Order: sequence, then structure tokens, then C-alpha cells
Amino acid sequence: MKEYKNKKGSLPNAIHCLREHLAPFHKKRAALLSVVICLSAVLDVFGLASILPLIQLAADMDAIHTNPYLNTMYTYLGFSEPKTFLLTLMLCTLLFFVLKNVFGLLVNFMQTRFSADVATYLSKNQFSKYYSFDLNRFQSIKSSIIINHVYRNPLSFCEYILMPVIMLFSESVIFLLIITGIAIYNIDLFLFTSAVVIPTSFIIYYSIRSTNARIGREIDANYPKALAALTHAIDGYVDIKLFNKESYYGKRFVDAQFKLHNLHLKSYFLNMVPLRANEIVALLGVVSIFIYAIFFTNNQSQVILFVGLFAAAAYRLMPSLTRILNSLLFIKKNQVAIDNLNIYNKWYKQELANERHEKIEFEKSISFDKVTYHFPESDVKVIDELTFTVNKGETIGFVGSSGSGKTTLMNLLLGFHEPVSGDIMIDDIALNKTYRKHWRSMIGYVKQDVFMVDGSIKENIAFGENEVDEVKLKSAIKQASLDKFIDSLPQGWDTPVGEKGSRLSGGQKQRMGIARALYNNAQILVFDEATSALDVETENEVTEAINSLTDHNRTILIIAHRITTLKRCDRIYELKEGKISAVYQYRELIEKVL
Repeated sequence: MKEYKNKKGSLPNAIHCLREHLAPFHKKRAALLSVVICLSAVLDVFGLASILPLIQLAADMDAIHTNPYLNTMYTYLGFSEPKTFLLTLMLCTLLFFVLKNVFGLLVNFMQTRFSADVATYLSKNQFSKYYSFDLNRFQSIKSSIIINHVYRNPLSFCEYILMPVIMLFSESVIFLLIITGIAIYNIDLFLFTSAVVIPTSFIIYYSIRSTNARIGREIDANYPKALAALTHAIDGYVDIKLFNKESYYGKRFVDAQFKLHNLHLKSYFLNMVPLRANEIVALLGVVSIFIYAIFFTNNQSQVILFVGLFAAAAYRLMPSLTRILNSLLFIKKNQVAIDNLNIYNKWYKQELANERHEKIEFEKSISFDKVTYHFPESDVKVIDELTFTVNKGETIGFVGSSGSGKTTLMNLLLGFHEPVSGDIMIDDIALNKTYRKHWRSMIGYVKQDVFMVDGSIKENIAFGENEVDEVKLKSAIKQASLDKFIDSLPQGWDTPVGEKGSRLSGGQKQRMGIARALYNNAQILVFDEATSALDVETENEVTEAINSLTDHNRTILIIAHRITTLKRCDRIYELKEGKISAVYQYRELIEKVL
């Protein structure tokens, strides 16, 4: 399924992916964010440097006079008491740290805001990409995988790739500035710190990175399984209850969750390793200095200063190193998030580059001209050189046994499938991708199982609209014969329908589907076995609603399971093995059946 292969290291791959997926406005914000991160890093280093005079004064108060910088400050500011000067330095340092950390929090907010905006942008792109698929490709992918890639993956990418990259950049700048400052201040301390910290950090990272990457791949593979187990249990509530299979499906879900939770906990544990290891490294450094003092020097004040400097450096370096290592581990673990973002990307970019939407007029007829279709994975023709014409304003019926090609025929008309050969002509224009979007806007499609959102009757009829035209809504309700039902409800059209329309009967759902098509001023109405699941009385009610529409100069196409639905049809086509085997009037079809 994946066309993208990770051929680079984890960090270069993450940076390449960020360049690839960030919009131009995000790149400008990223540049600004880089500047404020560097400024925050400089302030962090100044914060560390401001502690050094305090350490030196604590070790030796005479440093006020022996240190030229401290002496200049002491004299220029008019101090006469060393303790007052030390207290002032402490208060100024405290104030600086407060301001530095307030600015740091502002930078952190900018980082999280930027990450949230990028996640939203990626979610939009992922949604658009999967919705650009044709019906076959879309249905070939498990819904749990689509949910993972569209809903969860953009957030995972930002939380575990983008934020760690930002953190890595920020902490690396701080680390390099501190190390450079230490080298300028005391080369011995620089060499000692480098010898203790850097090799140990690399050993820690390389010892656990491959395990972390494997955990990331397993989490990505197991999340859709856990999600699928839960959705199956929700969707199959009635059947599971009837067959007393609660324990079986409950176990499937719990087992999937147990595996997923264990993987997350393992990952959490591994991310704690750098923190604990770096604490040991810092203590090892202090112990090493004391060993050096005991065996190689008698200058105790120098040792105290050296320990203080190392402690100050470690105070800021060790957290930075921990964050750097954790960032690298997060990026390594979540390489799969990059792969998921790039699935079908090449194809999608080509689709966007070639995308054109033009209007198409329907004034005369719809013609199938030797249309042939077979599914991509099969050579068996579902539709075989089908030829017929529907004039505007006609009501046409289609009958045939299961597998005769009726629903595939409608999917071709709706543009969900493309003919392998032949053309679907709208007046004198061949229907193709250029006209597909506008063509669909002319069609109202009512299926056997009408899709319902968990909202009100009004929301379901005015499908996908924030501003509802109540004049159109009333008209659609009346034409669909829903007015008496809705008037009987205390909340009227604001009545909730329940999840998947659970509070409505089958006939009410069908008429809601009809009302939805009419609200959108559909010129063509397609009924795909819309009454097949209804009882006879309800079917008669829905059929009457459909028949009442034939007087409104609309083109109506009906796939019928029950012949009585076709009473008002101008012609009825019988399909067999993807071909038209006969053409009937309603009376002729009744005589044949009887």
C-alpha cells in the first residue's frame, strides 16, 4: 500500500518531510519561531552565565576586588558593603530568571500553537486525499486504517515528529552555546564535560533507538485493530446480544487494548532511560572532580569552584541532553507517521495538478453508448456494452436479479466508477472527471439504507449546510410527504433522529432521503432499491411519495426490488449479466411476472 519508502536517517527524513508538508505560510511562521527559539536559547545561556559570579563570590568574597569585571561593577554602582553587593546580584539574577522564563513560556506557547495549526492543516490534507479516491480504492481500505491516517496520524506527526524537531533545534542551540561558553571560560572544564557527557549520551541513544522504532511500528499496526474491535462491537450490538457473544467481542477489544497499552508503557519506560542515565552521568562527573582533587591537587578553593561550575553546567546541560535524546527517540519511534502522511501522496499531487471542474448542462438526455465496466481486480464484465437513452423528464425503471449490474450501472451514472470503454453522454458531452462534481450536484440519490447524521431532522434534510433555507425545507418536506409526521412532533424539524436515524422508522428514513434530494433541487432522482427493506404498507407510502414526484418534470431512475414501485415508469429495462435483455411497459412486466 505504501508508495513512500524511508531511505534517509530518522532526523534528515523528518526534516525533509516537514519541508514537504508545510504550507508556505507555515514555513514563514517556522522561520519566525526559529528566531525566537534562538533568542530564548541565548537568554538561557546568559542565565547560566549569571550564576558564575555568584558561585565565585560564594567561594571567595575577595573576588569582588580581584575580578576586574566584578570590581568595575562594584565601584561603578557605588557599593560599599560586599554582602549588599552579593545580595543585589542574587536579586537581579532572580529577576532575570523570572523574565527569561516568562519569555520561554511565550515561546513554548508559540511552539504548541504552531504545532496545533500544522496538525489541523495535515488533517485537512489527509481528509481531502482520501476523499479524492474513487469508490473502489476507498472501499478497498479498512475504515480503521483511514481513521488512523486521517484522525490520529496528523496529531501523532506533530506531537512526536514536529515538536521533537523543534525541541531538538532549541536544545541543540542551548547545548552548543553553553559548551562554547564553557570552552571560552575554562578549557579544562570543557574537555572534562565533553569527555563525560557526549560519549555516554550517544551510547544511551544507540542502545535503545532500534527498540523504540519497533515499538512505534507496532503501535501504528495495532491501533487500527483496537479501533476495529471497538467499532465492530458498537455496530454489531443487536447481533452480539442475540447470539450472546459479548464475552467474545469484549475479549477481542480488551486483548487489542492490552497489547496497545503495553506498547505505550514500554515506550514511556524507554523515554525515562535518558533522564535517569544522565543523572548518574552528572553525579559521576562530580565524583570524578573530587577524585581529581584528592589525588592531584591541594587547591581546595579551585576544586570548589570547579565543582560549582560543573554543577551549574550540568544543571542546564543534562536536561538539554535528556530532551535531545528523547526528541531523537520520539522521531525514530514515529517514523511510521511520516510514512503514513506520504501514502498515495505522489498520486494525490498529480490529481490536484490535473484537477479541473467545469459545469455541464442537462437539457435533453442521458445516453449510455456501449458502456463496459469491470472491477479493477477482475476481468469479468459487470456491465457489457450497455446502450440506452433516458430523455429529460422521463421516469425509467430497472429490474434484474442480484448481480445483474443494476447498482454498478447507477455507480457509473453517479461517477463513482469510470467506464472501461464506451461513454456516458449528457446531451452531447461525454461525462468525465472535469464535469463530475457539477454533475453530482444535479442528482439526488436515495439508497436502501439512507445515511443519517446524529442530529435533527432539519440537519439531515439540509445535509451539510450551516444556513438552512426554511422555504426550501418546507417545500422538500411537503413533497416527500413528511409534513404530517413532522407536525406531530413536539420539537418539529428540530427533533433529534438519533445515531444512524435510530429514532426513525424505515419509511421515515426513506422519505427523509427523498426530502434531502428535493431540498438540493436535484434535477435527477435515483432510487436504488429504496423500498426493498420496507413492509408493504410503508412501501406503499414511500411509493406514493415517489410517484408524486413524476409530475414535477424531474428525471427519475428507479432500481426496484418490488415491481409495484415501477407503476409510473415510462419504460422498464430488465438487466441480465450486464446487458439489457428486455424493455417493458409496466403492464407488460406485470403480465410476465404473473
